[in-house]
Amino acid sequence: MQRVGDGGSLNAQEQLFLSVAEQLSRPLLALSRLGELAAGDPALAAEQWPVVHTLAESSLQLVESYALGLRVQGKVMPLALEPVTVSSLLYDTAEQLKPLARQYGVELEIDTGPRTLPVLADRAVLQAAFESLGQVFVAAQAEAETPGSVRLMAHRSRYGVVAGLYGDTARLGADSLRRAHLVRGRARQPFQQFVSGPAAGVFVADNLLRTLEAHLHVARYHHLNGLAATLRPSHQLQLI
Repeated sequence: MQRVGDGGSLNAQEQLFLSVAEQLSRPLLALSRLGELAAGDPALAAEQWPVVHTLAESSLQLVESYALGLRVQGKVMPLALEPVTVSSLLYDTAEQLKPLARQYGVELEIDTGPRTLPVLADRAVLQAAFESLGQVFVAAQAEAETPGSVRLMAHRSRYGVVAGLYGDTARLGADSLRRAHLVRGRARQPFQQFVSGPAAGVFVADNLLRTLEAHLHVARYHHLNGLAATLRPSHQLQLI
Protein backbone atom coordinates (compact mmCIF):
# COMPACT_ATOMS: atom_id res chain seq x y z
CA MET A 1 0.00 0.00 0.00
CA GLN A 2 1.38 3.38 -0.98
CA ARG A 3 1.13 6.15 1.58
CA VAL A 4 0.64 9.71 0.40
CA GLY A 5 2.14 12.50 2.47
CA ASP A 6 5.26 14.42 3.32
CA GLY A 7 7.45 11.50 4.25
CA GLY A 8 5.69 10.65 7.52
CA SER A 9 6.66 13.78 9.43
CA LEU A 10 4.32 15.02 12.16
CA ASN A 11 4.03 18.48 13.59
CA ALA A 12 4.27 19.07 17.32
CA GLN A 13 0.53 18.85 18.03
CA GLU A 14 0.14 15.72 15.90
CA GLN A 15 3.07 14.06 17.69
CA LEU A 16 1.61 15.04 21.04
CA PHE A 17 -1.79 13.61 20.12
CA LEU A 18 -0.16 10.39 18.93
CA SER A 19 1.80 10.06 22.18
CA VAL A 20 -1.32 10.61 24.30
CA ALA A 21 -3.25 8.09 22.19
CA GLU A 22 -0.49 5.50 22.62
CA GLN A 23 -0.51 5.96 26.39
CA LEU A 24 -4.31 5.71 26.49
CA SER A 25 -4.19 2.33 24.79
CA ARG A 26 -2.77 0.73 27.95
CA PRO A 27 -5.74 1.26 30.31
CA LEU A 28 -8.22 0.58 27.51
CA LEU A 29 -6.53 -2.73 26.80
CA ALA A 30 -6.47 -3.52 30.53
CA LEU A 31 -10.17 -2.73 30.84
CA SER A 32 -10.93 -4.96 27.87
CA ARG A 33 -9.01 -7.85 29.37
CA LEU A 34 -10.62 -7.28 32.75
CA GLY A 35 -14.04 -7.56 31.12
CA GLU A 36 -13.07 -10.88 29.56
CA LEU A 37 -11.65 -12.07 32.88
CA ALA A 38 -14.83 -11.11 34.74
CA ALA A 39 -16.84 -13.44 32.56
CA GLY A 40 -14.73 -16.44 33.55
CA ASP A 41 -13.40 -15.56 37.01
CA PRO A 42 -15.29 -12.71 38.73
CA ALA A 43 -13.26 -13.04 41.95
CA LEU A 44 -9.94 -12.58 40.15
CA ALA A 45 -11.36 -9.68 38.14
CA ALA A 46 -12.46 -7.98 41.36
CA GLU A 47 -8.96 -8.46 42.79
CA GLN A 48 -7.35 -6.80 39.77
CA TRP A 49 -9.86 -3.96 39.50
CA PRO A 50 -7.95 -1.49 41.77
CA VAL A 51 -4.89 -1.74 39.51
CA VAL A 52 -6.91 -1.10 36.36
CA HIS A 53 -8.87 1.70 38.03
CA THR A 54 -5.68 3.52 39.06
CA LEU A 55 -4.25 3.19 35.56
CA ALA A 56 -7.48 4.49 34.01
CA GLU A 57 -7.65 7.46 36.40
CA SER A 58 -4.06 8.44 35.61
CA SER A 59 -4.73 8.27 31.89
CA LEU A 60 -7.89 10.32 32.29
CA GLN A 61 -5.88 12.99 34.11
CA LEU A 62 -3.43 13.09 31.22
CA VAL A 63 -6.20 13.53 28.64
CA GLU A 64 -7.83 16.28 30.70
CA SER A 65 -4.48 18.07 31.01
CA TYR A 66 -3.90 17.75 27.28
CA ALA A 67 -7.34 19.24 26.59
CA LEU A 68 -6.68 22.03 29.09
CA GLY A 69 -3.49 22.94 27.25
CA LEU A 70 -5.32 23.06 23.92
CA ARG A 71 -8.05 25.30 25.35
CA VAL A 72 -5.53 27.74 26.79
CA GLN A 73 -3.32 27.75 23.69
CA GLY A 74 -6.35 28.31 21.46
CA LYS A 75 -7.53 31.14 23.74
CA VAL A 76 -10.81 29.30 24.29
CA MET A 77 -10.10 29.58 28.00
CA PRO A 78 -8.10 32.55 29.35
CA LEU A 79 -5.44 32.08 31.99
CA ALA A 80 -6.55 32.91 35.54
CA LEU A 81 -3.29 34.33 36.86
CA GLU A 82 -3.01 34.69 40.62
CA PRO A 83 -0.44 34.27 43.39
CA VAL A 84 0.08 30.55 43.99
CA THR A 85 1.84 29.09 47.02
CA VAL A 86 4.24 26.52 45.57
CA SER A 87 4.39 24.32 48.67
CA SER A 88 0.60 23.99 48.70
CA LEU A 89 0.48 23.24 44.99
CA LEU A 90 3.15 20.54 45.20
CA TYR A 91 1.38 18.98 48.19
CA ASP A 92 -1.89 18.81 46.22
CA THR A 93 0.01 17.36 43.25
CA ALA A 94 1.52 14.65 45.45
CA GLU A 95 -1.92 13.78 46.80
CA GLN A 96 -3.20 13.26 43.25
CA LEU A 97 -0.16 11.09 42.41
CA LYS A 98 -0.41 8.93 45.53
CA PRO A 99 -2.62 6.14 44.09
CA LEU A 100 -0.32 5.67 41.11
CA ALA A 101 2.82 5.83 43.27
CA ARG A 102 1.35 3.30 45.71
CA GLN A 103 0.54 0.99 42.81
CA TYR A 104 4.15 1.15 41.61
CA GLY A 105 5.69 0.97 45.09
CA VAL A 106 7.27 4.41 44.76
CA GLU A 107 7.56 6.92 47.60
CA LEU A 108 6.67 10.60 47.13
CA GLU A 109 8.51 13.34 49.00
CA ILE A 110 8.07 17.12 49.07
CA ASP A 111 10.81 19.69 49.72
CA THR A 112 10.10 23.37 49.10
CA GLY A 113 12.46 25.04 51.55
CA PRO A 114 11.55 27.78 54.02
CA ARG A 115 11.94 30.81 51.71
CA THR A 116 10.13 29.83 48.54
CA LEU A 117 8.11 32.76 47.22
CA PRO A 118 4.60 32.48 45.78
CA VAL A 119 4.52 32.49 41.99
CA LEU A 120 2.21 34.19 39.50
CA ALA A 121 0.42 31.41 37.63
CA ASP A 122 -2.85 29.75 36.76
CA ARG A 123 -3.08 27.18 39.54
CA ALA A 124 -5.07 24.63 37.54
CA VAL A 125 -2.64 24.80 34.60
CA LEU A 126 0.43 24.55 36.83
CA GLN A 127 -0.89 21.60 38.83
CA ALA A 128 -1.96 19.78 35.66
CA ALA A 129 1.59 20.20 34.32
CA PHE A 130 3.22 18.74 37.43
CA GLU A 131 0.72 15.89 37.68
CA SER A 132 1.40 14.93 34.06
CA LEU A 133 5.14 15.07 34.64
CA GLY A 134 4.76 13.18 37.90
CA GLN A 135 3.22 10.21 36.12
CA VAL A 136 6.35 9.87 33.99
CA PHE A 137 8.69 10.07 36.99
CA VAL A 138 6.72 7.54 39.02
CA ALA A 139 6.74 5.06 36.14
CA ALA A 140 10.44 5.65 35.51
CA GLN A 141 11.36 5.08 39.15
CA ALA A 142 9.31 1.89 39.20
CA GLU A 143 11.37 0.57 36.28
CA ALA A 144 14.67 1.17 38.07
CA GLU A 145 16.60 -1.81 39.46
CA THR A 146 16.07 -0.39 42.94
CA PRO A 147 12.89 1.74 42.94
CA GLY A 148 13.45 4.93 44.87
CA SER A 149 11.41 8.00 45.60
CA VAL A 150 10.09 10.82 43.46
CA ARG A 151 10.65 14.22 45.00
CA LEU A 152 8.58 17.30 44.30
CA MET A 153 10.91 20.18 45.03
CA ALA A 154 11.10 23.96 44.75
CA HIS A 155 13.73 26.54 45.57
CA ARG A 156 14.57 30.14 44.85
CA SER A 157 17.02 31.19 42.16
CA ARG A 158 18.15 34.49 40.74
CA TYR A 159 15.61 34.07 37.94
CA GLY A 160 12.57 33.13 40.02
CA VAL A 161 11.25 29.96 41.67
CA VAL A 162 12.50 26.65 40.28
CA ALA A 163 9.92 23.91 40.78
CA GLY A 164 9.98 20.38 39.42
CA LEU A 165 10.26 16.66 39.96
CA TYR A 166 13.44 14.78 40.77
CA GLY A 167 14.51 11.18 41.17
CA ASP A 168 17.20 9.67 43.32
CA THR A 169 18.54 7.32 40.66
CA ALA A 170 21.52 8.53 38.70
CA ARG A 171 19.72 7.98 35.42
CA LEU A 172 15.99 7.74 34.89
CA GLY A 173 16.16 6.35 31.36
CA ALA A 174 16.13 7.67 27.81
CA ASP A 175 13.15 7.24 25.55
CA SER A 176 10.54 9.72 26.82
CA LEU A 177 12.73 12.76 26.94
CA ARG A 178 14.47 11.90 23.70
CA ARG A 179 11.03 11.96 22.07
CA ALA A 180 10.05 15.10 23.97
CA HIS A 181 13.23 16.71 22.66
CA LEU A 182 12.53 15.65 19.08
CA VAL A 183 8.92 16.83 19.07
CA ARG A 184 10.06 20.41 19.35
CA GLY A 185 12.29 19.97 16.30
CA ARG A 186 15.17 22.02 17.61
CA ALA A 187 18.21 21.52 19.77
CA ARG A 188 17.96 22.16 23.47
CA GLN A 189 19.07 20.57 26.72
CA PRO A 190 19.29 16.75 26.56
CA PHE A 191 16.08 15.71 28.31
CA GLN A 192 16.71 12.19 27.07
CA GLN A 193 19.22 11.56 29.86
CA PHE A 194 16.64 11.42 32.58
CA VAL A 195 13.21 9.87 32.02
CA SER A 196 12.03 6.70 30.31
CA GLY A 197 8.63 5.28 29.45
CA PRO A 198 5.79 6.96 27.56
CA ALA A 199 6.65 10.57 26.78
CA ALA A 200 3.09 11.91 26.72
CA GLY A 201 3.32 13.32 30.24
CA VAL A 202 6.44 15.27 29.35
CA PHE A 203 4.87 16.68 26.19
CA VAL A 204 1.70 17.70 28.02
CA ALA A 205 3.59 19.27 30.94
CA ASP A 206 5.87 21.28 28.67
CA ASN A 207 2.93 22.56 26.60
CA LEU A 208 1.07 23.65 29.72
CA LEU A 209 4.12 25.38 31.18
CA ARG A 210 4.69 27.28 27.95
CA THR A 211 1.28 28.90 28.35
CA LEU A 212 2.74 30.36 31.58
CA GLU A 213 5.85 31.59 29.74
CA ALA A 214 7.94 28.81 31.27
CA HIS A 215 9.30 25.53 29.95
CA LEU A 216 10.83 22.32 31.20
CA HIS A 217 14.58 22.11 31.54
CA VAL A 218 16.99 19.54 32.90
CA ALA A 219 17.72 20.35 36.53
CA ARG A 220 19.98 19.13 39.30
CA TYR A 221 19.33 19.96 42.94
CA HIS A 222 20.62 18.36 46.14
CA HIS A 223 22.52 15.81 43.98
CA LEU A 224 19.27 14.71 42.31
CA ASN A 225 18.44 14.75 38.59
CA GLY A 226 15.11 16.00 37.40
CA LEU A 227 12.99 18.23 35.21
CA ALA A 228 11.90 21.64 36.42
CA ALA A 229 10.53 24.99 35.31
CA THR A 230 11.51 28.47 36.44
CA LEU A 231 8.37 30.37 37.45
CA ARG A 232 7.79 34.07 37.90
CA PRO A 233 7.54 35.14 41.54
CA SER A 234 4.42 37.03 42.58
CA HIS A 235 4.87 40.21 44.53
CA GLN A 236 1.23 40.47 45.50
CA LEU A 237 0.35 40.07 49.14
CA GLN A 238 -2.60 37.76 48.59
CA LEU A 239 -1.68 34.06 48.71
CA ILE A 240 -3.77 31.05 47.84
